[in-house]
Amino acid sequence: MILITGASGAVGSALLRELDGTEEVIALTHHKPVGTTSVRGDVTRPWLGLHPAEYRELAAKVDVVVHCAAAVNFSASHEHLHRVNVVGTGHVLQFAADAGARLVHGSTAFVARAGDGTPFDAYAATKATGETLVRESGLPACIARISTVIGDVPRLQAFHYLLGFALSGQLPFLPCTSGTRVDLVPRDAVAAGLAALARDHDAHGDHWLTAGPAALPMERVIEIATDAAAARAQEDEDLRDIDQTIFHTRLIDPAVASTVLTAVLSRSSSTAAPSVIERAAKLMSAYDNAEPFPTSLGRIPSGPPAPTVESSETALRHLTDHLTGLPRQTWELS
Repeated sequence: MILITGASGAVGSALLRELDGTEEVIALTHHKPVGTTSVRGDVTRPWLGLHPAEYRELAAKVDVVVHCAAAVNFSASHEHLHRVNVVGTGHVLQFAADAGARLVHGSTAFVARAGDGTPFDAYAATKATGETLVRESGLPACIARISTVIGDVPRLQAFHYLLGFALSGQLPFLPCTSGTRVDLVPRDAVAAGLAALARDHDAHGDHWLTAGPAALPMERVIEIATDAAAARAQEDEDLRDIDQTIFHTRLIDPAVASTVLTAVLSRSSSTAAPSVIERAAKLMSAYDNAEPFPTSLGRIPSGPPAPTVESSETALRHLTDHLTGLPRQTWELS
């Protein structure tokens, strides 16, 4: 019996779909129903927010816990991130101990870049602390370090918005060092990796659910996004005859970005453009000129194959096709 926390999130919901019909699963949900056997609780509270009798009943059933619940809003307060990612992990560890269960702990690949001054710092720091709790617990456990997840996610996240701004012509420039690679991993591959780790009684240590060497250069990411935007424009009579190249995002060296952006944006009548570019530039600082993550995909027993450049490009095309189909107001900043 597998208990999945965070079952309504991008990763947890994909894992539910991956395990559907193959394993007995219980979902721990906080807000949304997930269409399978579930209990409503809260990892930030003792007893997972359950009545003690319900907690004991659940603990008696569960053999494996896959902990996907996390706060991933990089602009959230440190207190909120700590409460969910550290305190919540502690409560899940206590449950696993009470249940005599193995733990597959969902973490982030960005723990490798914590302290680099990026928007991910506070988030990565709390996830790193969560990993420490897992390692020091003495429980049978493994850690899954997950990269930027793409696909038909239930809620758009930071990188989706960056691409959306590019696709909608709101991102004329993006500070990014030439050759910078962006690690994007399809959520179905992440789910397959987590499912394999949940089934492997001998799984231990750290596992990187990432694109690794198949991470795409940002130039290629923008090229694929540009092709998707141009294809969608051909389907719109109002856009068909407009030269779409004027909307394409250009990468510029971060070293000269400040001067160029100041000169360009001072002549812009758009009040939203500076905010869009500044947000995108801040996000890219977590990827810019960084060493690629390693990957464990292709080496997890019964897990998904290692990503290739071709599979990474195919996954990105599916994502851009999805994003171009969303209402234009999706990309309007509040």
